[in-house]
Amino acid sequence: MVTGVYTAIVPRVGRLAAGSIVVLVFAAATLMSQQLIGTVKGPDADGLVRPLSGASVFWKGASGGVRTDEQGRFRLVRETGRDSLVVRMPGFVSATIRPAADSITVELRPTLGSTVVVEAEETGITRAPVKTEVIRRADLEKAACCSLAESFEKNPSVEVSFSDAVSGAKQIQMLGLRGMYTQFLVEAVPLIRGIEMPYGLDHIPGPFMESISISKGSSTVTNGYESVTGQINICMHNPRTAPSLYVNAYANTMQRYELNLYGAQKISDELSTMTMLHGRIMDMAMDNNGDGFADIPTFRQINAVHRWTFNNDEIEWQVYVRGLRDRYRSGQSVLGHHEDIHVHPDSSIRGSYDIVTDISRVDGFVKFGLLNPFEDMEGSGLSLVVSGSYHDHGSTFGLRSTTGLQQTVLVRAVAALPFSESFKLVSGASFMMDDVDEALMNTSFTRRERVPGVYSELTLQPHDDLTALIGMRYDHHNLYGGRFVPRAHVKWSATESLALRASAGRGWRVANVVNENLSSYINSRTVMFDAGFLPEDAWNVGVSATANLDVAGRPLTLDAEVYHTTFANQIIVDFDRSPREVYVSNLRGSSYATNVMTQAMFSPIARLELMLAARWVDIIASFNGLEQQRPMTSRWRILSTISYTTEGQLWQADMTVAWNGSGRMPIIPGQSEPSFRDGEFPAWWRINGQITRRFGEFEVYVGIENATNFIQQRPILGFDQPFGESFDASLAWGPLDPRMVYAGVRVSIQ
Repeated sequence: MVTGVYTAIVPRVGRLAAGSIVVLVFAAATLMSQQLIGTVKGPDADGLVRPLSGASVFWKGASGGVRTDEQGRFRLVRETGRDSLVVRMPGFVSATIRPAADSITVELRPTLGSTVVVEAEETGITRAPVKTEVIRRADLEKAACCSLAESFEKNPSVEVSFSDAVSGAKQIQMLGLRGMYTQFLVEAVPLIRGIEMPYGLDHIPGPFMESISISKGSSTVTNGYESVTGQINICMHNPRTAPSLYVNAYANTMQRYELNLYGAQKISDELSTMTMLHGRIMDMAMDNNGDGFADIPTFRQINAVHRWTFNNDEIEWQVYVRGLRDRYRSGQSVLGHHEDIHVHPDSSIRGSYDIVTDISRVDGFVKFGLLNPFEDMEGSGLSLVVSGSYHDHGSTFGLRSTTGLQQTVLVRAVAALPFSESFKLVSGASFMMDDVDEALMNTSFTRRERVPGVYSELTLQPHDDLTALIGMRYDHHNLYGGRFVPRAHVKWSATESLALRASAGRGWRVANVVNENLSSYINSRTVMFDAGFLPEDAWNVGVSATANLDVAGRPLTLDAEVYHTTFANQIIVDFDRSPREVYVSNLRGSSYATNVMTQAMFSPIARLELMLAARWVDIIASFNGLEQQRPMTSRWRILSTISYTTEGQLWQADMTVAWNGSGRMPIIPGQSEPSFRDGEFPAWWRINGQITRRFGEFEVYVGIENATNFIQQRPILGFDQPFGESFDASLAWGPLDPRMVYAGVRVSIQ
């Protein structure tokens, strides 16, 4: 079956009259007819089709082959009895063709991970059975995107906000639920998890990323059992294709400075390496709402990644290592107001209320794979992935402190067996060792998890228009016993332009009740924990429809989706039960979340892209014994983006406008602030924009964030008495960062 697109060019041989010359020409023509020449091409991250250097070209079943040169060209001697040509390139779908001519051009299709194939550059929605959206490098560069947390500004599926009024921790929301129900992967390895979650989104610098794929629903079972609402996979820059030097420098009016450097080195045709370095600093603290507390913490971070990759068409291995140090300071003294001295009402403790967080982390993985170990099964593979992490986290909030130490090792073996185009099997086994120690003051939680598991996933395609992905895994937890995780996805191409999807599946996870809820403890409330906590367990079902249309010769994409998540158990943080206490407990009652989203993407003229999306969520759980909306969450959100590029891509202008609707607040008696007194916070707007000018390998960008300068005016209750019983900085619902202007430069040298 032809999986690549190729064209044939027929050579012409002229006639010569002289006998000896005819003999020579005939001999040369005979020699040339025994060779195949061609070019291999493929789209880059920006969608431009370019020659692919280093692609492997060989006859199927043969022991040898050739690689393409810097212009993507190759020359291969024909072999008797072999007529199927195989073309492979990391990051692209392999092509198997039967060339009828002596000169061909092969165009490969890109892949993201093992299952995602780009369907259209305009939409970013893939052909995979799992509903998946892709944020590419070109999309990331439409904004500053200093970190993963800031990379979703233009995406309607994922929302990012501050978790509280002072710590700087950020949280995402996907399908109506917090980020810990979404599984974060780096190169398909679950590295961002556990106690790293509150700050983990700021630990992946934006310039390090090649693309982000967002898979919605229960997702695949091959990466574990923890995904409930979906998976977000971060593809870092590949040493084989990354530039030899890349520099990104950034500064803004809040005196935040960042520098990113990376470069790839090609050791040989098979072996490549690269190093990525990131540093950021912001030492200026501001108090725009006049409450005596810094609106955003000052911070300093150093972050380094080193990668190796090897591929000789039979064996592939990768090594990835990351290390970082991160420090945040917030509160009162960081503002330099030393005249404000506070006294704790129950002691002689005097001083300012300060928040300090220190993080040290090392993680990484090793991948080893055998490519096509079974000759009669094109696309087969055997692989082993070993990953590990060490994360040390400590935070101080006034008189209250938390600690967290997590050490994880994960081993996963995978066998990919494509028996045919319509029947493919991925099966394997995994083992996770997870040691967690976390504490809030004198309350500690320690566990030692040992979880072996097995899984299988079938891809069935009984018809060209129908694809089903059916997976099942079983894991035996040493503390909580065994659990089955079934998941299924079905995609039906109803017409050439309309794709319908449905999914259903289970996910479960062990919660880290201290570090995943850090923001809930930045107050004077008494924290009430349950005596013990059970794993969170949920089912997710969803349907979606995607239509790719043509309007007056221009592409229009319409997309609609509905997802519903129901919890059998969930860890509930309840502020409603008492204004002086916060309860952290297992679910008592019911809990569910419904997410409805529609979006339209249209390019009315060349180089102009428009997007409009609307999202509605209904998030119900038991708070104070009543089933009601989760607090501090907007039920409605409308997002629109516009992007225009001049001819030749010299200039580019991008703008994002978001409207966030109102939502419920915990009712706190005696409060004068309207949002707390009335039990509902107001709707608000946010507008961002950026202009980019390119000069070949050099480009300059300037932009503005929060152009309307809207911030939550009173995010801290009792700010004038931070050691008093009414102090509470954990009830943030809106933006805390004021209007900000930034500028930066990017340099990329191949």
